Amino acid sequence: MKKITTLVLQGLLMGAVVATIISCNNANNEDAAEKTPAKATSKDAPNYKIAYVLIDTLTSQYQKCKDLEEEFTKKRANAESTINAKGKNFTAQLQDFNRKYQSNQFTQQQFEAEQARLQKLQQDLQDLEARLSNSLQEEYQKEFQALTDTIQNFTKSYAKEKGYDFILCKSSGIDNVLYANEAYDVTDEVVKALNKRYSKDAPKKEEKKK
Repeated sequence: MKKITTLVLQGLLMGAVVATIISCNNANNEDAAEKTPAKATSKDAPNYKIAYVLIDTLTSQYQKCKDLEEEFTKKRANAESTINAKGKNFTAQLQDFNRKYQSNQFTQQQFEAEQARLQKLQQDLQDLEARLSNSLQEEYQKEFQALTDTIQNFTKSYAKEKGYDFILCKSSGIDNVLYANEAYDVTDEVVKALNKRYSKDAPKKEEKKK
């Protein structure tokens, strides 16, 4: 689940966070572009203030992310437990059916009726498994999209507060940053701020559940 979480956040954040920060400074960039000659070189480019966040570290240390991982691990286990229990019940009924069939305990009418019942039971089990899987996947995507939005919105306000023009995403799996000086790593600061805000919001959510 942790790997899935990291990949989900990486895929959403790698482009989205940077796009958010760029849009934050879009007006300034447009003004700079207008003032820059058409054949400007890199020496003529404005001095941007840039930082980066290690997504692997963020997903492993941001408490909201860890809570969601734990929550969905339990939900997935519960769904699997439900399917396994019903599957064992179906298997037991199927074995009983085969035993009775082999010992000629069925009339033709009884055989056809029991066979139809078991086929329906099997189809119902498959439908239940599909519904639980789809429901869990949809809920997972919804929750982690909300998580991504939270990180994006915080990063946007953090960038404004600290005066950053760009905040890049850096990770071990999906990495478009070829080199980054560790002096510009603001991951710890971002994680601490996110956890601080999350710890304040958590009690409110618990009260709403009650």
